[in-house]
Amino acid sequence: MHLNYFKDNNYKMLTPEEFQDYIDKKTDIEKGVLITIDDGYKTTKYAYDLFKKYNIPFMLFINTDNVGYPDYLTWEQLSQMNKDDIVTLGSHSAKHDNFVYMLKTKGKEFTLKFFEDDLKKSIKTFQDNIKFTPKHYAYPYGYYTTGMDKILEENGISYAFSMDYGPFIPEYSKYYIPREPLTEDWAYKPHLNYVMNRKALKVKDIYPEEIPIDEEFKISASVDLNFHNPILYISQEGIIPNYVKDDNIYSKDSYKIKKDNNKIALFLRDENNIEHVKYWLLRPIKELN
Repeated sequence: MHLNYFKDNNYKMLTPEEFQDYIDKKTDIEKGVLITIDDGYKTTKYAYDLFKKYNIPFMLFINTDNVGYPDYLTWEQLSQMNKDDIVTLGSHSAKHDNFVYMLKTKGKEFTLKFFEDDLKKSIKTFQDNIKFTPKHYAYPYGYYTTGMDKILEENGISYAFSMDYGPFIPEYSKYYIPREPLTEDWAYKPHLNYVMNRKALKVKDIYPEEIPIDEEFKISASVDLNFHNPILYISQEGIIPNYVKDDNIYSKDSYKIKKDNNKIALFLRDENNIEHVKYWLLRPIKELN
């Protein structure tokens, strides 16, 4: 159904190279889709057969420590897939750890060091098993923090995916690219049609992104858009009261972090009533002595 929808609505199915050109502003793509799959479960073979039948390119992100486990693909299977032009393998870490929980309990310095060591281990495991060096990355659970972009770049990663929702534009960081999950209840056509008809919101001065565990905060963001009906959302609270002043949107109330996994989102409608959206991950940070 998804593939038929993209075809019927004239979306271009992108290769990773075409997406890279879009990131680098070498080309403009009005309606493009890049398909990604995480983890490398054995069920990926069913998707692979379907994409092979219709010649659809896709990216497959592997957490290397799990390869060969009963529910996962083997290195032999991955080696065969890697020879197919429609498949681009990428790193999904080695251990698939929870970096948000790590930030909260161990602090940022520890998390960044762990992330770098884990990334290097994943890359080496690819090289040792199938003589392949990944150039792309997807964060486990979509969890990230600032500083990881520099580590990825230093280790030859061209771009990386989070699990923040919404469409992507080149003005966003290429190391924190949002994705739309099309799974479970969100797999059905009404949700697919909704997410494919909204636009990426250009924002600046978003706050907060990282916050000490016990610190109170208000949410704010600056936008350059003629808009109406602003909606501000945070996972732990749902939709929250907001007010607008000089193209800045603020939460009316203050909050403290109640849950580790918090996404903040800002939804705006333009003069044509088209929705523009920006999500970002709120990271609780252990305070350092």
